[in-house]
Amino acid sequence: MKKIVFLFTGLMIVLGAAAKPKATATTGVSEPAVDRRVELMTIVARLAGYPEYQSKFTPAYTDSLDAWFAPYKEHPAVEYMRMMREKTGLSYNAVPIMGVYLTDPPRLRPRLPLTEMQPESRWGVKYGTKFIKLLNKFYKEARCEEFFARQDSLFTQVEKAFGDVFAEIDMGWFARFFGKEAQGGMVPVVGMGFGGGNYGGDIVYPDSTVDRYAFMGSWGMRDGKPYFDPEMFRNTIVHEFCHSFVNPALEGDAELARPAERLFSAYAEPMRAQAYGDGRTVLNETFVRAAVIRYLMEHADTAAVDKEMWMQIGRRFIWMPEAVALLGEYEAHRDRYPDFRSFVPRIVAFCDEISARPDVLERRRAEEKQEMIRSGRVLDVVAVEPFGNGAQDVDPSLTEITIRFNRPLVGRGYAFNPGPGGTDTFIRIKGLKGYSEDKTAVTIRVELEPDHEYGFYVLHGLSFVTPEGIHMLEDYLVKFRTRAE
Repeated sequence: MKKIVFLFTGLMIVLGAAAKPKATATTGVSEPAVDRRVELMTIVARLAGYPEYQSKFTPAYTDSLDAWFAPYKEHPAVEYMRMMREKTGLSYNAVPIMGVYLTDPPRLRPRLPLTEMQPESRWGVKYGTKFIKLLNKFYKEARCEEFFARQDSLFTQVEKAFGDVFAEIDMGWFARFFGKEAQGGMVPVVGMGFGGGNYGGDIVYPDSTVDRYAFMGSWGMRDGKPYFDPEMFRNTIVHEFCHSFVNPALEGDAELARPAERLFSAYAEPMRAQAYGDGRTVLNETFVRAAVIRYLMEHADTAAVDKEMWMQIGRRFIWMPEAVALLGEYEAHRDRYPDFRSFVPRIVAFCDEISARPDVLERRRAEEKQEMIRSGRVLDVVAVEPFGNGAQDVDPSLTEITIRFNRPLVGRGYAFNPGPGGTDTFIRIKGLKGYSEDKTAVTIRVELEPDHEYGFYVLHGLSFVTPEGIHMLEDYLVKFRTRAE
């Protein structure tokens, strides 16, 4: 995952001059918090039209935000962020990392000098310095202090909700598993406008200590109170903090460079589609995700492990079971491998083995999936009613579609996304009619058009789950066409 960097601006004689540098990183693990510097950055990104910051998951916050800041959509700070997206590709993780790189408002200054790489390469010294100056202007003119003061109660509720789940995470596991303590701090930040986005980033201090940030989204509001998927939150926190141990070990070994590139070359297309553009990044992500599964094997049930494993396979890390098994070898022989870095030579061999047999892995995963379905260890869609999936003559006056599963579900909510055709082929959902009495089917109200191609995904891992926690292994695509009137 790309690292995040922070930008600070000050109204000073030397533009962009840093505040007196903090000497060292945070010690230990911080409590999850809503950071107003990060909120400020995401507000400006939202006004600038960044798609990843247009979430409406938290209307109690975003509706208020949109109303308050509507007059400032053309502010110079907003225009500058629009320009930077076009010019430098500024997006995603580069937005919040700038927030934490700054001093607390109202006077926003870099906590450390800007460089071409810090807070993040898409900022740089020239653009970062100019932006920080404009951000200070925006903070004052848009009355951000007053806006944030009105959100204090909500921020407190959110911090409490996340803090309760965070307290259940075994933070001592990281040192036990990786064989060393984190050098520096581990800092979780809750992003009110992130939606489903989660990012990671580092700040490196002059003494070479590091603060590792986990920027957390994936939540919403219900009855005016914050809610989120505790499982997703836990897994994401573990994921982001695993980077603090995996990346330094793998990136510091020159012997991994060529094997990592061979692994990447064998699976380049699906990796690039997820913004993983080189072997080192893919290797880091592989063993971070495998480490998360090892954590779950110690702390969660089989259903949670299966769900995470197949989620990663669905993201085209089809070698994930082999990577998890390899880390099992590491765990079983800690007398031989006292820490993760000492295990790196085995990872070199792993890359060579996996990159040489993509066809074998594909067949293996297909066979495993069918076996899980046959054994009843997985949720599966068995029918689309009243027509069959793929039908080409569906009545356009149809007002209800039922999705039937092979097992009873919890029976709350629904989760669908546009299919490969995008929003043009997505069904217009008018609401949830309800679940069947035996909870094996969900019926939604729809509005269809004649002579139209439709496609949508029934999403795995969200609303559709059994009381035992069993999910689908992957999204299920529903496709059909309505006939002409």
